[in-house]
Amino acid sequence: MMIRQTDISQTSPLNPASRRLGFTLIELLVVIAIIAVLMGILMPGLQKARKMAQSAACKAHLRQWGTVIQMYTMDNDNKFWTEQNVWATDADYQGNWMLMLAGLYGDMDKARLCPSASKLNGPEGGIGTTFARWGPGPIMVNHRFASDPDKVYGSYGINLWINSVEPPSTQGWRNQPHRQWKTTMAARHPALVPTVADCTWFGTNPLSIKDQSTANGGSPTPSEEWWEEQDPISFGGWGYDMARVCIDRHGRGVNMVFIDGSARKVILNNLWSLKWHKEFELIDEINIPWLN
Repeated sequence: MMIRQTDISQTSPLNPASRRLGFTLIELLVVIAIIAVLMGILMPGLQKARKMAQSAACKAHLRQWGTVIQMYTMDNDNKFWTEQNVWATDADYQGNWMLMLAGLYGDMDKARLCPSASKLNGPEGGIGTTFARWGPGPIMVNHRFASDPDKVYGSYGINLWINSVEPPSTQGWRNQPHRQWKTTMAARHPALVPTVADCTWFGTNPLSIKDQSTANGGSPTPSEEWWEEQDPISFGGWGYDMARVCIDRHGRGVNMVFIDGSARKVILNNLWSLKWHKEFELIDEINIPWLN
């Protein structure tokens, strides 16, 4: 009887051709670990680049507002518009700066929102936060910012000390018309007078830290998450004027445009070194505990 011989070279584990194609579990885990390490290295850089792009777009929007404001004042003997601290009537609205400028800027819907703060604050909207816009919703009753009454939203606010209302009127914001910038020529250092800034409301009247004519008007935001903790509809902290711009929206600072048309980022500690109104007491730097 003949015994059939088998060529063991064809089935030997030492023969590469006989091995099963694929990856072992260990090899897959090594690849996944390498990808995770690479993502950990790249993600912070990508996030930083994204935030820088958003900040750059924000400053571009503010420059547009600055240009429109300069156009308005050039057409009106260097005067700003008049805004009364009253509820809406058929001819007047509380917070009407966008409406007053509408004839010059046309469709500026894209410039209403900072890219870092375009989302709604809650299902209906309301007061703004660090990364959410103000409006629309019930809180915006008696406000109008365009010919379209539905366009009651934004993430920028006007410096309400820019107002041409004349004494002895007591209807100017905070009832202190003597402090208001009525014309562009009144500012000795226009690069220090903000016009529009990142803000949690459509406008603000910041006070010096030493000025208590309005309680908390010059105080920094009590905590980093303070705005996020407020009820967006039943907000009660209207006295916190400086806090409306004291928000960490752009890496420890906010963007703003000034009377001279320049736009730049201002670190939050330096908000008190700007000339918000005529009698504002400048302080080089304020300590904000939650920012340290």
